[in-house]
Amino acid sequence: MPGEAAGERGRESRPGADRLTYPSRALVPRILAPALSFTLLATLAACERGPVSFAPSAPLAPTCPLEGCDGARVARIAAEHAPGVCPSAGEAPCAGGSGAECAARAMAAWGDAQDDREVACVGRMLTEACTLGDAPACGNAGRMWLDGRGVAPDAERGLAMVLRACEGGVALACVAGLRWLSEDRREQSAKDGPALHKRLEVEHACLTGAADQCMQLGQDFYAGRPPYPRDLARSAVEYQRGCDWGSGLACSNLGDAYEYGNGVPRELSRAAALYERACRLGMALGCSNLGHLLKHGEGVPRDVARARVLFHDACAGGDVYGCLHAALLAAEERGAPRDPQRSVEHWQHACDARDARACTFVGVIFEDGPDGYARDEARSLKAMSRACDLGNRDGCTWLKFHAGP
Repeated sequence: MPGEAAGERGRESRPGADRLTYPSRALVPRILAPALSFTLLATLAACERGPVSFAPSAPLAPTCPLEGCDGARVARIAAEHAPGVCPSAGEAPCAGGSGAECAARAMAAWGDAQDDREVACVGRMLTEACTLGDAPACGNAGRMWLDGRGVAPDAERGLAMVLRACEGGVALACVAGLRWLSEDRREQSAKDGPALHKRLEVEHACLTGAADQCMQLGQDFYAGRPPYPRDLARSAVEYQRGCDWGSGLACSNLGDAYEYGNGVPRELSRAAALYERACRLGMALGCSNLGHLLKHGEGVPRDVARARVLFHDACAGGDVYGCLHAALLAAEERGAPRDPQRSVEHWQHACDARDARACTFVGVIFEDGPDGYARDEARSLKAMSRACDLGNRDGCTWLKFHAGP
């Protein structure tokens, strides 16, 4: 079924679908700001003037009994406030703990840090916690590298960490990165500054409720459109966010990812549920995709009657994929072969004999890749191009919306 860009049963949006173009037919918690400590970035977002200082608060004076403290007691009480986070020689900063555990220890220690050495230890811990996958740690470590707090200033490394936090779901990290780039014309001097600004800005919009931006990000990561790398797992994450915010196209494209295992484990029942949601959100393509699963009994009980209704409804909603499947199903019910291999041979023979409608059937069969036939975008494109050349309107419409960005 279609959902992603040309190259994987790709199709772009068409009349009646979401206004944004989308690749071929086509992830995973809901978007909530992480509840972990991000006080420093929150402060940055709230302030209008001056950079935020990342210097830890001065340590509290030692608490002494009423009779007072001698020198030894002062030293012992002060030592109890020290975080003791610096690892021993040869020990990793996080000492084998998870990213979240390490980040929590680092943030708890930061407020009690006694000197620059201990702040540097906090920086190393947060940096390693970032590499272990803790998004808020990436945001805090990134600011330390940008500002040179406890570590030597390194703008490139700091921005990479802030971007990782932003794309990991920490909206305040997006704001922090944008603020840093906007100061002192840093966007022009930073490596890939304009591209970074765009990624931070669009991701922030997605995280704060712009479903269409999430969906577009999913397409961009899927296709590897600059400045985004091709990353199917990242694409699925963005589709999940868009679906959570109510984009029917994002739900349909995420369903496609689960149907074919693109960036997520293959899970047909989840694909069907996502197509169902997309259909209920008014996305005709989602209805067509659900119909395909129902027709073949994949992930859901086989229900050809419902599939037929979904194909017709999707076609009426402007989805050419639904129109083609409705016509193919009707032809099968009139006696055309249903077996996948015989069906391909039958329609290919007719296509070779200049039957334009048969060529569209060949194209849609290879776009779906059902029952052991792997998706073959090249053969699908070839068949649809021939159908269009022979004057078939659906073939031409299919080509129009698979043309790519």
